Amino acid sequence: MKVKRNRKIKIWPFVLGVLGSLCVMAVAAFVLCRTRAYEIEGNSYYSDNTIRTWIENDELSYNTLGILVRYDLMDAELPAGVEKLHVSLKNPWTVKIKVEEKEMAGYVKLEDAYLYFDGEGTVLIRSKKLIEGVPYIEGLEYDAAKAAVGSPLPVEDDGIFGRIVELSRNLKKYELTPDRVTCADGDMKIYFGIVEVLLGTGDYEEKLRQVEPILAKLNELYPETAGTLHLENYKSDSDSIRFVPAE
Repeated sequence: MKVKRNRKIKIWPFVLGVLGSLCVMAVAAFVLCRTRAYEIEGNSYYSDNTIRTWIENDELSYNTLGILVRYDLMDAELPAGVEKLHVSLKNPWTVKIKVEEKEMAGYVKLEDAYLYFDGEGTVLIRSKKLIEGVPYIEGLEYDAAKAAVGSPLPVEDDGIFGRIVELSRNLKKYELTPDRVTCADGDMKIYFGIVEVLLGTGDYEEKLRQVEPILAKLNELYPETAGTLHLENYKSDSDSIRFVPAE
């Protein structure tokens, strides 16, 4: 009867081979995935250079895989006005970045620049550039000394931002582009040329629904007449809307 002997498996050459292969792959990944180019899209508030500079300040930015891990798998810090950065690789050395920016509710002036804020009143951007489609809110009182990007705009009435958001949303819905938007004591006003429209402190959707047909009618009845259109107390069951010509 023959007894089979256990053959010794030569495991170390196998392990060393695997480790060697992994090292070669790691070196190849380091060389091939070294960041050389960016393709950026979706940004309108921030320039391509601003987004690229923000990413390159990160210690992992030298490698495209490092950027991918940082922004897709980790809780990475983002610019105040960016909701999300969607990162993918066009090739091992080129990073594709799709920017998802936060919606601007309005802006105010600060010295020689503009402060843009979101619906919660957080200052997203300080810029000397005017951003198209974002309303300037005149008369919004705040503590300029405490205003800073990334922090809430310091106002006494926190509820004002909700009203600004509601107003902005419905201006877009009814495709209205006022020449001015003002805020005083919480009351919102909009201006179309020489016509002032008082909107009060709420129910802006129903009120703004009336603006375009009323302005057209005013142009017929009171051509080139300055005055005030009173919608601050308007309700859906209101019988009439008052227009007071300027003296």
